[in-house]
Amino acid sequence: MKKSSSIDYLIISSAYPYRGGISDSTHSLVNQMSNQNISSEVWTFKLLYPKLFFPGKTQYSQEVLKSNFKIVRQINTLNPINWILSARKINKIGPKKVIFRYWTPLLSLSYFTISCLLNNRTKVIGLVDNWTGHEKILFEGVFRRLFIKSCDSFISFSKNVGEKLKNSTNKEVLPLFHPINDDLPNKISKDEALSNLDLPSKKYILFIGLIRKYKGVESLIKAFHYASKEHEDLKLIIAGEFYDDINIYKRLIKRKDLEDKVIIDNDFLKSSKIRDYICISDLIIQPYKKASQSGITPLAYYYDKPLVVSNIEGLKEIIIEDQSGEIFSETPANMAMAIKNCINPESNRTYSNNIAKSKLKYSWLRFVKKVEAF
Repeated sequence: MKKSSSIDYLIISSAYPYRGGISDSTHSLVNQMSNQNISSEVWTFKLLYPKLFFPGKTQYSQEVLKSNFKIVRQINTLNPINWILSARKINKIGPKKVIFRYWTPLLSLSYFTISCLLNNRTKVIGLVDNWTGHEKILFEGVFRRLFIKSCDSFISFSKNVGEKLKNSTNKEVLPLFHPINDDLPNKISKDEALSNLDLPSKKYILFIGLIRKYKGVESLIKAFHYASKEHEDLKLIIAGEFYDDINIYKRLIKRKDLEDKVIIDNDFLKSSKIRDYICISDLIIQPYKKASQSGITPLAYYYDKPLVVSNIEGLKEIIIEDQSGEIFSETPANMAMAIKNCINPESNRTYSNNIAKSKLKYSWLRFVKKVEAF
């Protein structure tokens, strides 16, 4: 079959018009590839999650990101005929490398089928966000093994995920890092951000992102109950769409008598509003019970904002390496102590300065160079 064109990389991933961190970081990755004159194209999904199984309000973004590459809505995760036709189209284009971005086992069947039908000369790389699911999925082990078979080699966004991959395959694995997106809204002053949000000048701590059971927000509310006793002007912001029953959290807030100290913004936030919440906050907290790596950490780094994180693999490594925040172990009391330590003005300045010194390590340019050399 005659090739219609030739590209270096074909990346199959969530991308615009889909919303979320996977899409945003895919956008940054391929923009940087294009900046380095690496010819690249993104294939996203005609259908990603059936509406019945998607817990949020919408799968689609309300923002339009500038791009200097082509995005094609091609893959239907439920349609085997689509997988066969997609593989034929890939063979016609003839990319040197295909990247399957993997964050859920639900992608494995489509990726495996496409991979089986590709020309042998096309190298397939798995770009892996998460390897073990945060929430149980039936036959997840089987799906992961199919994905292993789909790829010639793997790149991970953290050492933690890289080690899990190495324990699952003898194929080559390159553990990297989650880069800092470089197309985020510019940092602004706390006063300007407070004005944008119509909030009073207080000390704020911020949880941002989707609210799911494994994120530990119930423990955060209990910890904030302790922390707020010592700091009367301290407020907690929980900003992000609830994929869990919001009433569980509201009842706990009421029981702890925190209704005037906790701000809930139950929505999938635009990047400008995320920026505003971060810029008014003294720290960003990740009380997760499970993690592979986090897209929130590079977001905090972009705005030089210290972090408080759980003492778990996938979160703590970067904090230890860069001295960019506090780590707590298990209990709400320990979390409250970490919050107290991190909002201390001297510690807070030190952590912020350490982040500013460390940011260059996490650029998309450095990431792309390592991918190219792999």
